[in-house]
Amino acid sequence: MFARDDDGVELNAEFSVLASGEHLSLVLESAGGRGAGSRPRNDQYVPALTLLLDRLRDRQAVLVSGVVASARTAHLPEEARSIVPVLVELAAQRDINEVRLQITRAQGRVGLPDGAAKEGNNRKRIELRLAVPGYGLDDAGQLAADLAAPAKPVSNTVLPPADELLHHLTGETILTVAGRPNKILGVQDGAAHVATDRSPKGQPVAVADVQYGLDLLAERGSVRVSVDELGHRSAFVGAILATLPHVRVTPSPATVTLAGPGDEPEADDSHFGELDVLAQVKVRTEQAQLRRLLGQGRDCAPCALCGDEFPVQFLVAAHVKKRAACTDAERRNLRAIAMLACSFGCDALYESGWVTVDETGRIQTVGLDELPAGNLKLRLVHLTGRRCDAHRAESEPYFAWHRKTTFRGNLTSRPRPSTRTS
Repeated sequence: MFARDDDGVELNAEFSVLASGEHLSLVLESAGGRGAGSRPRNDQYVPALTLLLDRLRDRQAVLVSGVVASARTAHLPEEARSIVPVLVELAAQRDINEVRLQITRAQGRVGLPDGAAKEGNNRKRIELRLAVPGYGLDDAGQLAADLAAPAKPVSNTVLPPADELLHHLTGETILTVAGRPNKILGVQDGAAHVATDRSPKGQPVAVADVQYGLDLLAERGSVRVSVDELGHRSAFVGAILATLPHVRVTPSPATVTLAGPGDEPEADDSHFGELDVLAQVKVRTEQAQLRRLLGQGRDCAPCALCGDEFPVQFLVAAHVKKRAACTDAERRNLRAIAMLACSFGCDALYESGWVTVDETGRIQTVGLDELPAGNLKLRLVHLTGRRCDAHRAESEPYFAWHRKTTFRGNLTSRPRPSTRTS
């Protein structure tokens, strides 16, 4: 895959995202020699690496480790190939180019004999292991697509409210991404009644489920049509999203993407062109609302995990239970479903399952004995056994979900500190 910059220009540097062990890994292919035709292979290695790191920073990603992954160095032990010796929280890095420089400079010595006078190639094939909030091991393809796509001006996206869109489509037959017909029979009592081949008399689909899909599309610019992303009526919601003007639909994986300012829509949108007039700006403000609610109107507030206080713009309203897995009722239970977690590591560690909260409200972490000394281990030692301020009787079921589905460690094998009171 090749990334496009924010002007839509493709960079000549091939990359991929793979599920590797416990992590997602960004693999950037080496530069040099000749590629197809006369152009050097991957000659935009440096700008592409800088761009990818910048987009990972926007997603609050953490560089867990990194190695040279070339065939010539495959025989070396991992520590001899390391180019990211300590955990790097990208959100905390003001100059992403400096991170890129550290990675490329570190490559120069890998594979050279001790005492070599000159540094070698610093455009080698590399593997960067990541923890990215919101992306699990099954999301490698989606993360690659998201990193490759130009940034979209999400705040300027104009989408119609779900109820208006559903009323407008009443009586119409629309097709799912898989090509199956759905007909909207009517909209009442907060639900659209949808007829399919299997249910010709119609089954209800909550308007809120469609609104959630619209909000997600407006916020992220791209939505996968899957149960994990959109709930059990994902096929219908995806079909609704596909009727919008200026979207692109790709079949594998099934994805609906808002077209950029310079993109041409792939299908004729004349049937729904009038929606441009009816639509109102509708972007999901839940994140800001949650921060205000949990921060109680303060300019600064503590992270529920590490306990340190930060300005609210550095705190994330982290969902205790993954938002895509929540029912509509759970998503509306704002005080119990979310907590403030700092963007300096705690949010990423919780989202990726490196830490969790046990039934007593104490923070538990992955096994520390297996981790090398460094910033990651120090961070986890600091968190282990702390009291999570967001744990209460009403939030415990959501923490239990996280322990069962996301946490990477073993709760029963780790003793709980008895002297810590914070």
